[in-house]
Formats: sequence, C-alpha cells, structure tokens
Amino acid sequence: MSKVSIVRCQDYDAERVFGSVKKAVDLVGGMESFVKPGMKVLLKPNLLSARSPEDAVDTHPEVVRAVARLVRSAGAVAFIGDSPGGYGKNAEEVFVKSGMRKMADEEGVELVKFNSSKFVDGLPISRFVFDADLIISIPKFKTHSITVLTAAIKNMFGTVVGLAKAGCHSKAPKERDFAKIIAKVYSISKPHLNILDGIVAMEGDGPAAGNPRPMNLLMASSDGVAIDACLARVVGVEPLDILVTMEAYEKGMGEADMARVEIVGDDINSFIANDFKLPQTTPLKFIPKTIIDNAAKLIRFKPYIDKSICTRCNLCKITCPVSCIEIESDSCTIDYKKCVRCLCCHEVCPYKAISIKRNVLTKMIWG
Repeated sequence: MSKVSIVRCQDYDAERVFGSVKKAVDLVGGMESFVKPGMKVLLKPNLLSARSPEDAVDTHPEVVRAVARLVRSAGAVAFIGDSPGGYGKNAEEVFVKSGMRKMADEEGVELVKFNSSKFVDGLPISRFVFDADLIISIPKFKTHSITVLTAAIKNMFGTVVGLAKAGCHSKAPKERDFAKIIAKVYSISKPHLNILDGIVAMEGDGPAAGNPRPMNLLMASSDGVAIDACLARVVGVEPLDILVTMEAYEKGMGEADMARVEIVGDDINSFIANDFKLPQTTPLKFIPKTIIDNAAKLIRFKPYIDKSICTRCNLCKITCPVSCIEIESDSCTIDYKKCVRCLCCHEVCPYKAISIKRNVLTKMIWG
C-alpha cells in the first residue's frame, strides 16, 4: 500500500499554510522520517513561467517556505532549484515574478538555476539532483494540454536542463512516447517526498494559459504516482487514463491502483470536482485507439498566436523544437506544415498570447 495524505487549506496565509503542510507531512511519517541532520535537501517546485503567484502557474512560495522551514527544523540545509520553461536564460525573471526570490531571501535559502547537467540515458539532468542527499518535490496541481494533468510525476521533468525539454517534444511528438520520456526522467530524478500545492489549482488549458481554480488541498506522499492517481480521481478521470501515470505505474515507479492507496487525513470525496475543466485537447486522449488512428487527420488542434497580445519576447520562437514560429513587428506566424503540435509555445508564453484553436469536427466532439 502507498500512503497519501490530504489536508484542507483555505488560502495562502503563511501561518495556515505552515500548519497544513506540517500536518500533511506528519500524516505520512513526519519530516524527520525523511530528512536527517546535516543533509543537503533539494526542494524542486514547479517554476514554469514568469507569472505572479495569483496566476496559479507556479508553485506558491508560501508552500515552499513551509517545506524549507520543516527541513531546517529537522537539522538539514534546504536549497531550491528548477529549470523554467523555455531556454532557461529567463530563470531570474521567473524567480522574481513568482515570488520565489523574495521568499528565499527572507528565509536565507539558496535559490539555484539548473544550468549544468549530467547526461543519464541520453538526457541532460541537472547536476543538483545528484549533489543533493535528498529531493523533495513540490509540484503545482494543474491541467496540461498534452498530458491532461501535471503534478508529481511531470514536475520532475523540470530537472531536464534548458531547451532539452523542448527537444524531448520533437523526438516524441506522440503523447504515449512523450509519457515514456517523462516517466524515464522521473525514475532518474525520483524524489523521496512529494508535497503538492493544490490550494489554488489551474483548470482549462494549462499549464500556463488556464484559469486559477480554488481546490483548497495539500497532499503529501513518498509516492508521486499515487498522488497523481488521487488527483485524477478528484477531477473525474480514471488514473490509468492519464498516460504519464500509466507509464510510471507499469514501470513499477509507484502505485496507481486506488484499491492499494491508503488515503489519510481529509476525505478525498469532499474534494471531488465534477465540473473541473480539463484542457480542450482532452477529447483526443480518451477516444479508442482504433478510432483515433482513422480520425486523427480530421480531429485537429493547433496553437494560434494573437499578435495583439504578443509582446514579441520571442520565447515561443526560441523554444519551438522544429523552428516553425516567426515573430515580426507586424506579424506572428506559425508554419503549420512543420508544426508537430507539441504545444511548447502555448506552455511557455507568459502573456497568454498563444491559444489552442480547434477545427469544426473537434468542436462538435467536445462541445
């Protein structure tokens, strides 16, 4: 059995968050059962984009603050690190806008950029992963236009350095192949403890262009796969319908059979949201393969750039793994003949200038 704690938390008040995070961790053994005195502990939040905490794009700094304080109280030294979406050179902007820099300075916690890497199975993994004695993942509960949900498993994809993340999309344009890569990264960078920020989640076209959705929950577990399985249940999806969860489960990285997940703390049924909005791309995920193979050319999604919103920051162009985006002063274009629909551009845009367009048949299916 895998154990997952669920604790209700109404908002990001610092004192309330600390108490709720401590309770969630205590329910799965307490911080001292994971962290030992003198350890160097990597805290890995989701710091995707240069957005304010209220946008629910990044892990909220108050949740990370609470974890850092618990690590310190256990006699260890915490440091925070991530590789934001895009080319990585905007990391400091992400740290500042997300509120992580201010919090880290206040707590005296080192905040590092995942720049240098060590290649493992052909993937450039941040050297900080291997320098740490212990890893605590602090993911954000969000939707994702490629993987449906992004939480504990997908959060560790951020240990892949810089533009190599976009390169993974070009090598694996099909979701099932991409899920295999995410699971492989998770196996390499597997955290010892996962503490999920779901106080305000993101629904709709996540992971950056969706809408904040209060869910008032925190989760903790040594099993990130089990956390993701629980979140699928919360949003009304079967855990193994999420390909990333299924891949990690089938490879023995964690538990996704809800009959073998022990939930402690608050009742999971009190968090179930039947009206939770999944990404517009979700219909393709749940159509039987025999049908989708024949209908794939008719059911289409594509990214679209609104030039009236675009600030010409060029982050999408730099990130695009197949170089199909051109940004000019008077135009913003995507070469759809080259586009592999990886939606990296949609994911990294900090201004919601890139949306997902559906063709007529897809609108008929999804409504």
